[in-house]
Amino acid sequence: METLHSRRDVQTLLTEADRQILARVITLFSRYVEIPPLGHYRTLAADDLWLSLVGEVCVAGGSGPWGRLQASPASANRFAEAVSRQVLGSQQYPTEYLAQTLRRHSATRFHNAAAKRLVSLLNAPGVFLDRALVLVEGFSPGDSAIETRDELIKRAPMFGLKSASDFMIEVGLSHDVIALDTRLVGIFQEYLGYNLTQPQIQGHRRRYLSLEAALRAFCGEQGVSLALLDRLLYRFGKIGAMDIAVKYPELWNRILGVQASPPVRAPGAG
Repeated sequence: METLHSRRDVQTLLTEADRQILARVITLFSRYVEIPPLGHYRTLAADDLWLSLVGEVCVAGGSGPWGRLQASPASANRFAEAVSRQVLGSQQYPTEYLAQTLRRHSATRFHNAAAKRLVSLLNAPGVFLDRALVLVEGFSPGDSAIETRDELIKRAPMFGLKSASDFMIEVGLSHDVIALDTRLVGIFQEYLGYNLTQPQIQGHRRRYLSLEAALRAFCGEQGVSLALLDRLLYRFGKIGAMDIAVKYPELWNRILGVQASPPVRAPGAG
């Protein structure tokens, strides 16, 4: 995989080897991943949409803390209550409160910066109007994904191409975008020999769109959505053999080409 530059154009090329690797990932893992359906945002309460925005802000400093928090339903629920719009609306100093809350729940690496961004969202007219969340109003899943993403970024300036794409997939605004974060670009570098880094992609719109377009075309050939490839690579791109053997025994057997064996009984077990 390589992104080429000329005076007038930026183009990303996938080799046949790249296609084979990505096709193998789709074949092996697609049955284990579900993505939110298109139009999912229409079924979400405003508080759930707000929590999705909170998540996008928190993962900007790395997805590890947020992932660990969400792995515990009890902790995730306590955090959701602590950052709800109702609670935030009762705070005299919401930025300070949010910073302390984010730190206490270990939700992100950069508590103060995240708190400031969240308060800016609360005050952004494109996100809230008279306390009503209006960020996703006027959109349709059938709209151009690129135009929808550009409009989201206008309404919520905290968004970049990656975070807006991730939000669109998460709430079902589009399946035709990919969130090119550090993990995905790192996978492309390690396994497909990609020639650019994530900062070189994130900070350059034409490069981002070029890589996204090449992957979109490939997904079209495979009959899958770009959003599915996003979630497949994010979830399984760095999974180890032990994780596959323990968490996905059926997949392990498919990879080895063997039938599932009966469980081994411990000596002396009844």
